[in-house]
Amino acid sequence: KAKPFEQVDLNEVIQDLKDLELATLLDETKGSIHVPEPLPPVYGDPYQMHQLLQNLIGNGLKFHQEGMPPKITVRASPMEDNMIRVEVQDNGIGIDVEYHEQIFTMFKRLHSREHYGGTGIGLAVCKKIVDRHGGDIGVDSAPGKGSTFWFTLPGGSRSGHD
Repeated sequence: KAKPFEQVDLNEVIQDLKDLELATLLDETKGSIHVPEPLPPVYGDPYQMHQLLQNLIGNGLKFHQEGMPPKITVRASPMEDNMIRVEVQDNGIGIDVEYHEQIFTMFKRLHSREHYGGTGIGLAVCKKIVDRHGGDIGVDSAPGKGSTFWFTLPGGSRSGHD
């Protein structure tokens, strides 16, 4: 199922998500996705990059504050060792610091399924994907203050295989 790594344009991935997988959720929540600066290319499995951003942006849209349309902002910055740090920031309900580690483990749900749909495996899958690419993932968040999920991935063009 895992594909070989190649250069992936995250701007295209986000456009696809807006047009296809997340279109209904954006419509239902009156949400928006902003990419203030073009994102640099990363080196990875294109399908998994899609999954990763779909999960993180989808969560940002889903876990929004009552009566406040979700606003997602995606930014990226180069780091040392040819790694790229990508941040997915939302204005949602936020996450208490005591849960920041646990949310990346399988089937960890902080909310009832009735209140927010989903399986609880999304962030665990995100962690697996980032691990496979040799990066890190984490969150900066506080209740009522929104969340910024961040991850690091290898930057753009390179030769060789994983």
